[in-house]
Amino acid sequence: MFKQLRKANQNDYLLITATLILLVVFNLSLLSYVQGQQKAAERDQAQALATGFSRTLKGEIKNALTLSTTLKELVLASDGKVDNFSTVAKYLLAENTAASNLQLAPKGKVTEIYPLKGNEAARSTF
Repeated sequence: MFKQLRKANQNDYLLITATLILLVVFNLSLLSYVQGQQKAAERDQAQALATGFSRTLKGEIKNALTLSTTLKELVLASDGKVDNFSTVAKYLLAENTAASNLQLAPKGKVTEIYPLKGNEAARSTF
């Protein structure tokens, strides 16, 4: 009878040990899966932020190029001298937020700047 009890206890211990091992393996697998999902979510979020920043930057560059091209055409059409530059610059800046000021610098020398307030240092090259 004691032999049977001892045999039954050994089988129970083996069953309990196997169950514990399976639980540990399952928990480790679940932990690995959850961490993988978190990393994927972080990667997706970083990708979305990078894409959004890229689109914003592209728009700002496009605005700046449009502004520069418009100003270039204006300067070329008026042979380097733009009458009412402040008025023209004010409207151009209102429509294109990519720049905070506009300067005319034919041959590399600043001749006009709008707005002058806050940009006085550029005026020293007049």
